Amino acid sequence: MTESLDVVFSKLLLVALELLDVFPYRLDDEEWKTLFFMAQQQSVVGVVYNVISHLPQDSRPPRRILLNWSCATEAIQGANRQINQEAARYTRLFMDRGFKSVILKGPANSLLYPDPLSRQAGDVDIWIPGGCEKVERLLLDMNLIPAPKNAYRLSHHIAFRTENGFNIEVHHRPADVAFRNAEFQEVLLAEFDNSVLTPEGFYAPSFRFALLMQLVHLYKHCRSEGVGLRHYMDYFVLLTHSTEADREYAWSNVKRFKLTKGCAAIMWVLGEVFGLKPEHMLCPPDEKRGKRLYKQAFIGGNFGRHAPGVKAKYSPLNKWLNTRMNALRWFCFDPLNTVLDEIHYWKIAFSLLPQRIKQRKIFLGHV
Repeated sequence: MTESLDVVFSKLLLVALELLDVFPYRLDDEEWKTLFFMAQQQSVVGVVYNVISHLPQDSRPPRRILLNWSCATEAIQGANRQINQEAARYTRLFMDRGFKSVILKGPANSLLYPDPLSRQAGDVDIWIPGGCEKVERLLLDMNLIPAPKNAYRLSHHIAFRTENGFNIEVHHRPADVAFRNAEFQEVLLAEFDNSVLTPEGFYAPSFRFALLMQLVHLYKHCRSEGVGLRHYMDYFVLLTHSTEADREYAWSNVKRFKLTKGCAAIMWVLGEVFGLKPEHMLCPPDEKRGKRLYKQAFIGGNFGRHAPGVKAKYSPLNKWLNTRMNALRWFCFDPLNTVLDEIHYWKIAFSLLPQRIKQRKIFLGHV
């Protein structure tokens, strides 16, 4: 085989997304082992298994790897069923209190995949408009969080764990931008009523909302710890299911909030990995910046957790230093948003300092 395993892995994803009819490689045991490891790092085990399970018998991975792959996929599918149930349950619970909500990212994105249960999910992200105090009071009244915290006002979500063991993040703001954030919130809020009730029982946002909000989500992680192929794949699926009018709307707002450089780099990655067609891109791709993100995705995996030197026992201080260094590296690509983001970060960090001193927790890594 002459092509790199990165290219082979990309072909697996294309077949899984039904964009390529045949997986054109025969791999040896060691190569399959590496691909399974890559699928784990990128959090796309279930999506890729849909290809593996339909290969001819003599082209499949060794029995031991195939069994591990199958078991992992069954666990992902089971978790997705439970997550959908939790998303629907909390949608009803909030609605009973007079609060309509929208499910962000994961469960909503999965509905666009050929096999919705194969996408590996994380937390359940729910958006309830109204501001932090209103959302906090709702969660307190429902006994979902223990007590008010000043930190809730400095973040864009309030998190809790359900009795079934799932992490729920209730967003009072879906996402933030560094430049003209108040206007950005108004743009997102304008799309709230265009959300659609799914057969699973929760509301999914409009494509216009998702294209804009998830681009910002990608952008933020690209300039901090990094993102893997699962999140790029989500955005690829969104783009290919959206209309030309949806994409024009998203691009007009990308320009409005000065996110063009990061967007162009992301478009290049989507074209390189998934073969995204120019007509589905928000803007012309930027190869120079895109190559940096491409390397970051393949080396670091999901949220950069598998980059060299990043270990399970990685200290909070080292994580914080790595995030700050990544922000500095992004400066040459997007000076305006990098500087504004850093100013915002340090403003929050110093506002928390008296509280941290009182708690004897001086470290400012998690703000």
